[in-house]
Amino acid sequence: MTREELLRILTFVDTTRQLSEKRTDLAAVDARWNIISYAMRRHLEGKLLTMTSAASAADVPYGTAMRRLGELIDAGYLIKRAKSKTGKSFSLHPSRKMIEEVESFALQLKATVGATFGFTTDGGSIEDFYFGGYYMASRILPYPNAMRVGVGYDHKIRILSPADPTFKTLSDFSSNLDEMCGTNVEIVNLALDDLHQEIMANAGRANSSYDLVAIDLPWVGQLAEEQVITPLNSFMQTDRYNPSDFHSGPYKGSAWHGMQYGLPIQPTAELLFCRQDLFDEAGLSIPKTTDDVLFAARMLNRSAFQLSGIVMNYGRGTPVAHTFLQTMADFGQPIISLAPLGPDFDVLSIDAEQFRPMIQSEAGRQAAEYLLELLQYAHPDSLRCNWDRRIRTFASGQAAMTYGWSIRAGLIENDDASPAKGNTTYTGHPTGCGRGPISPIGGFSLAMPSGLSEDRQRRSWKVMEYLTRPEMLKWYVQNGNITSPRFSTNADPEVQAINPLIGQIDAMERRGELQTWPRPPIPEFSSIVSILGETIFQMLQGELSMPDALKKAQDAADRLMRENGRY
Repeated sequence: MTREELLRILTFVDTTRQLSEKRTDLAAVDARWNIISYAMRRHLEGKLLTMTSAASAADVPYGTAMRRLGELIDAGYLIKRAKSKTGKSFSLHPSRKMIEEVESFALQLKATVGATFGFTTDGGSIEDFYFGGYYMASRILPYPNAMRVGVGYDHKIRILSPADPTFKTLSDFSSNLDEMCGTNVEIVNLALDDLHQEIMANAGRANSSYDLVAIDLPWVGQLAEEQVITPLNSFMQTDRYNPSDFHSGPYKGSAWHGMQYGLPIQPTAELLFCRQDLFDEAGLSIPKTTDDVLFAARMLNRSAFQLSGIVMNYGRGTPVAHTFLQTMADFGQPIISLAPLGPDFDVLSIDAEQFRPMIQSEAGRQAAEYLLELLQYAHPDSLRCNWDRRIRTFASGQAAMTYGWSIRAGLIENDDASPAKGNTTYTGHPTGCGRGPISPIGGFSLAMPSGLSEDRQRRSWKVMEYLTRPEMLKWYVQNGNITSPRFSTNADPEVQAINPLIGQIDAMERRGELQTWPRPPIPEFSSIVSILGETIFQMLQGELSMPDALKKAQDAADRLMRENGRY
């Protein structure tokens, strides 16, 4: 069970207890549970727990709360640890005993709820049920129905977006979209770098040229701090919007400093694509570690005419920068010194020293060495590759492996002429640090540009909410998109039948293998990408030695953070 799911279960239990304790006379306040629940939350969120805060959370008179705390400490559920040399102040921590008891309780509760609603019967596993998803909706989602009250044909809704599958569907079926939304919808598609530039340029206009913009998850921090996009919290509160059906990664990745700035529409996970037929022929297993990738690349390179072991995204600028960022994560380190949060890292509370670049770290060195070694077996076009070019090279049969975003698997599986169609296995990022696989989660969320009038904001919110509904996400999948950010959409048998990769990514989310920390959504993200895009490319070209490249990038990123007053 992941940290996110355990937090959901604690919220459910706390809410049901409040129904009996606060809204009826059926039960009295349970101070013991309130302390346990609060202590576990602070532990899971990586926050300090003190005697005072734990007593306050008990929701009973102070003397009673202190007695309950004493009982929990004596029973070995809480550990009291000195915070200073004098020993006069203490912090509290859940013991292993408490953590195991709460996890056991949560699993039993999850199994009971799953069985009650029929999600763990007929041979189904409890792991197939994610607590809090909208599984109570119809298993087979209907074709999208039109808005009950349309936006109005006297208005036009302009959406700025990338040229990716979901937005291509919206563009290709714009007439259908007009009818469903009761308005005129115009989709503007741009390449990734051009999209970012146009979003920033639009922010300087007196009147926004767009009603909605699609934002890449790592841009959230910059766009939020520079007030380029508008928080959605007030709209969600007014409409009592429930986001629990969204995958946690892309939904929380669309937030900054406690405010929600976007709704996920096209998430994507970076995976390793492997030609299963070539691996079988060579007697190789699908790689689980970076060493396995290197071994397979060496063995399969030139094993057939014009076949490279791998094709890499080493193109100058944004492509190679993202490759380095994501490879560092394989070795257990984000690009900046994020605070650890369990086995992962905290991207919701970033401050001061946590902005310090980690390029010139042991993980940075290991990532650079790995990329240089792979270059020996990489397709010659790798140094010119971007996201689409590397997938086209792999799809045409010129490479045995590539890293690729799941959203682009459709370029393979929908191409009858591709030798990789039906022969490709998709797996999470192989690890280089001995931990389980972690794949970067990326993709796009819909956001509202700043500067819209109140009327335009309401229309934009209405369209945003509609375009991210489960049945709309199913419609995108039916038209070539191999991704969805909602559990209910992915649970639809018709969706699962389209491509097994959809269910595979859904399972990765439930296991906590999809994370945003490999590409933290900080305001300086684009600038760091620009720095790495030059230095790492020069390293791969042989223009800079590895130590010099890492030092040059570290120094430039450090200057950037100091100039911005981060530390």
